[in-house]
Amino acid sequence: MESDRRERSRPIRRPKIDRLNLTGLDDLTVDALQAHESIEFGRFQDAELVDRDLSGLTLTDCELSNLTIDSVELGGGRIFDSVLAGINAPRLSAARASIRNVRLRGSRVGAFDLFEGKVRSLVVEDSRLGLVNLRGSDVRDVVFRDCRIDELDLSEAAVARMSFENCTVRALEVHRSTLIDVDLRGADIETVRHLDGLRGAVVDSDQVVQFAAHFAAHLGLVVE
Repeated sequence: MESDRRERSRPIRRPKIDRLNLTGLDDLTVDALQAHESIEFGRFQDAELVDRDLSGLTLTDCELSNLTIDSVELGGGRIFDSVLAGINAPRLSAARASIRNVRLRGSRVGAFDLFEGKVRSLVVEDSRLGLVNLRGSDVRDVVFRDCRIDELDLSEAAVARMSFENCTVRALEVHRSTLIDVDLRGADIETVRHLDGLRGAVVDSDQVVQFAAHFAAHLGLVVE
């Protein structure tokens, strides 16, 4: 009991975001993007990627800007120390991918599939996202800033140090999630599914009131 009280009183730890400074990039065409290739210090911009299998692709110190991406498979890929800006994608499929020190900015993504992946030091800002699928992923140090998210799926994910700043989340799924230092106070959340998975998250008093009906239904309470 005493250890539980100490844990509750411990200050929440913020996401640790690595510095990112891209210089000396070479302008490349999207034709250089191939499955299982490794590309460093490349800049890709103002192009379309459609119906491409890029499984196992590794991008390091790269910038992708103003790209339209559709029906592209990035499963098992790796994106390190890179910026993605102005991405327009009905679906980004990157199952079991590894992401480290990445910025996603000013983008519209219908479904962002990162299930069973590994995510470290990710900042997503000023973006509209349909489904963000992190189901079963290992996630640490993530910031969502000025984003609108239709559904955030953290089912069976292990998440440490995630925060939200001026965000809207229509539905949050936390079935069998393991959350540590997940700060939800900066998110306007409409619906939470599987409340047991919220253990380890931080909410404010207004959110507790907002979720009251969900808590009552979860506990089988009748409120009159």
